[in-house]
Amino acid sequence: MRSSSAALLAVISLLPALAQAQDDLSAPRQIFTGEVTNGTWLRIRTMKGNIQVRESSSGRAVVTAARGSGRGSTAGITFDVVKDASGVTVCVIYPHTRRCDENGYQSSWRRSDGDLASIDLTVELPKGVRLAASTGNGDVNVRGAGAEVQASSGNGEVRVLGAGGRVRASSGNGEIEVSDAKGDVNASSGNGDIIVGTTMGPVSASTGNGRITVRMATLSAAGDMEFSTGNGSIDVSLPSNLSADVVANVSLRNFETEFPMQLPGRFSGRRIEGKIGDGGRRIRMSTGNGSVSLRKIDS
Repeated sequence: MRSSSAALLAVISLLPALAQAQDDLSAPRQIFTGEVTNGTWLRIRTMKGNIQVRESSSGRAVVTAARGSGRGSTAGITFDVVKDASGVTVCVIYPHTRRCDENGYQSSWRRSDGDLASIDLTVELPKGVRLAASTGNGDVNVRGAGAEVQASSGNGEVRVLGAGGRVRASSGNGEIEVSDAKGDVNASSGNGDIIVGTTMGPVSASTGNGRITVRMATLSAAGDMEFSTGNGSIDVSLPSNLSADVVANVSLRNFETEFPMQLPGRFSGRRIEGKIGDGGRRIRMSTGNGSVSLRKIDS
């Protein structure tokens, strides 16, 4: 009799948590708060919804969930938090989520999932913590946070403003903006413009259909760079003391440089090769239908 009562009490104790996990989230609710060690990762993963990240004022990590814009049911949507040696992973679990862990997020999309609500996440990130934020369908906006940032969206804009180190930003179909990054940057979009401004390069950027605009105040000692777009212009501003070997797949009439560049005796109609300064690092640029410009930042 005593064991049956204990089991009943255990079930009853779970009911508030289950009810909370499946409420309509009309009011924001904290789904994680706690310490995350400097140098480890806070990973935020969801199937659909926006992710907003800012620096924590308390020194603790806080993740808040709320219903996103539009209609949809929250039935069957829950949350999962996993801690391991490399950090903390916070997941929004939809009915057809197959996997969510430190290695990524997988979901078998079904037509009925379109009737489910999007869940927006707001993250307060302590200084010195690395960030990985990904959504299948939504925008990712990181402001002034992250010792290192990995931000991705399957179908939305990605903005990383003021990261403390290396940035990896990607979108399947959206614009990417990275500014005031204090480390190297790699940005890619299936179909969107890319704008990057860093205090330290190198930078690489690629888009299937869009413009690429990059500005690097300084460059580290090593690191090749590549810029490519299927249909758009490429405009790259670099320190005045640049030394590099340049390869540009573009017609000569669509190529412009403010750097003195040594050209070989012969070159093809859509391939330009040359050396700036003493050469060394390789810069590759390619556009299917657009112009290429190399601009000088005077120190």
